[in-house]
Amino acid sequence: MKIKFISNACAIFESDKGTKILSDPWIVNGVFEGSWCHFHKLETKIEDLQDVDAIYVSHIHPDHYDERFFDFSREIPIIVLDHGLNFLHKKLIEKGYKNLIKVKDKQTINFKDIKISLFAPFVKHVFFGNNTKIGNLIDSAIVLESDNQVVFNANDNNPDNLSCELLKERFEKIDLAMINYNNAGPYPSCFNNLTDEEKLKEHQSNLKRNIDFLASNLEILQPKFFLPFAGAYVIGGKLHYKNNYLGTTTWDDCIERLQLNNSLKRIDFIALREKDIFDITNKKLLQEYIPINNMEVNSYIKEELSKLIYPYEEDDYPSIKTLKNDLETSKSKLEERMEKIKIVPDMDLNLELDNEELWNVVKAKNKKGVLNCKIDLRLLRRIIDRKSHWNNAEIGCHIEFYRTPNYYSPDIHTMMQFFHL
Repeated sequence: MKIKFISNACAIFESDKGTKILSDPWIVNGVFEGSWCHFHKLETKIEDLQDVDAIYVSHIHPDHYDERFFDFSREIPIIVLDHGLNFLHKKLIEKGYKNLIKVKDKQTINFKDIKISLFAPFVKHVFFGNNTKIGNLIDSAIVLESDNQVVFNANDNNPDNLSCELLKERFEKIDLAMINYNNAGPYPSCFNNLTDEEKLKEHQSNLKRNIDFLASNLEILQPKFFLPFAGAYVIGGKLHYKNNYLGTTTWDDCIERLQLNNSLKRIDFIALREKDIFDITNKKLLQEYIPINNMEVNSYIKEELSKLIYPYEEDDYPSIKTLKNDLETSKSKLEERMEKIKIVPDMDLNLELDNEELWNVVKAKNKKGVLNCKIDLRLLRRIIDRKSHWNNAEIGCHIEFYRTPNYYSPDIHTMMQFFHL
């Protein structure tokens, strides 16, 4: 097989017979409520990705399924996981995509000359699984088998050590592993209970944790090749200063850190830039790899991406009176949903409205702390009206947090995905 990389989690997998499967086509800057961008300007356009036999969409997050520009022939099959709430199915069908190939968790199907297996979330959360009732609801991973080769693409569905042992047992040899190496999200960049110095310290701590965990998985999988994949982005617009504190790094840095691990010496690490192709059979890149130039990235952010305007910045400010009434209704609906899925909140959660007024959303039972949230009221209005989504706003770094103590409650953050009318 050959892998042609585009950006983030977008790539084209091609078998020796020419069957092409496109994955997760996010091309245009501005997902996650306007802030997520590619760290270099892409040459690829959506129209350049039409000549494929199928599209695999791993989950509904917009850096994998960009609803704004997902524009393909309705005749192209779309491969999706059939598991849980299936939000993605509903979105695709609403847009007229009815040619869905639905694959159950751990099921294998034949698509032309490629065998495809999909996997539901391996764990609720790789680092906080024991502290969460809900956890990961939407991600999927894929294994492609063709030409006597096995490619494992985890996307954002990071496995734990046990899952890797089961994958190794099932597939025996893995030629190429493609696994996320970053921790996308608001921590520590959006947590203002931390000083700038503490944010930088937490940033480095997160990177070490992520890559140490990745290394432990690679020790088990022992693929012939490893490609750092997915979770590659920077923040544009007025929040671009938060790039200094994101829990993310580049794939070049990821590889440099992994190469220090003696237990991974038998694995070849590869990095790809836009349009680069890796030939698994011949074990080589079909072009010279050009390392990431961090100075060029920073200049691109400063000179171009920082000027982006988020969609909600063009909205009028909402009426506070109407907003408060709708917040009360949304709070009642949230309480009903929490009861239905049996979430017991362990932190108080408050929204900061105008004039630093705190408006309570959740009262904790067995309280372990307080989480205060501040968000542009125009974006909050969109969230309440279901035009935007709390989780996307959070991942996009649009929400400022202040928590005491600095305790992470996974279910509080997951629960807020259901906060709307």
